[in-house]
Amino acid sequence: MKFVVLFLVILGAHFSLTPFAPAPAGAAKFYWPFAADSKPWLGFIGGLPTTSGSIITSILAGLAGLGFLAAALGLFWTGIPSSWWPVIVIVSAAASAVLYILYFGVWAILPLLLDLALLWGVLLQHWTVSSLRGGQAIS
Repeated sequence: MKFVVLFLVILGAHFSLTPFAPAPAGAAKFYWPFAADSKPWLGFIGGLPTTSGSIITSILAGLAGLGFLAAALGLFWTGIPSSWWPVIVIVSAAASAVLYILYFGVWAILPLLLDLALLWGVLLQHWTVSSLRGGQAIS
């Protein structure tokens, strides 16, 4: 199960970090959901990090992407306290969900489903680092 969750959080990081390296204009795909011409449905948000006035997108994408990477690292490294892991996943999934709701379109559906799956796992299935590692005690 640990490797399934690892795949999910790495995929979440990938989706969340694509605003920093968007596909060419009009070339968004299910595996690369942001293109250079992606625009939020709320105009005052700004746009992608490559445009001026885009602080909200940068913060959401950075928070979600780095959080998901920290969650992946936390599955294997004890330098990240295991008690932080569920919080990191929840905050990352929430930031990612807000990002994809702001840029909602057909390519936002898969990342939103991924966020929901991670939230379901942490909140309803009570995924923890200890349970995902197979019950190993964390020192």
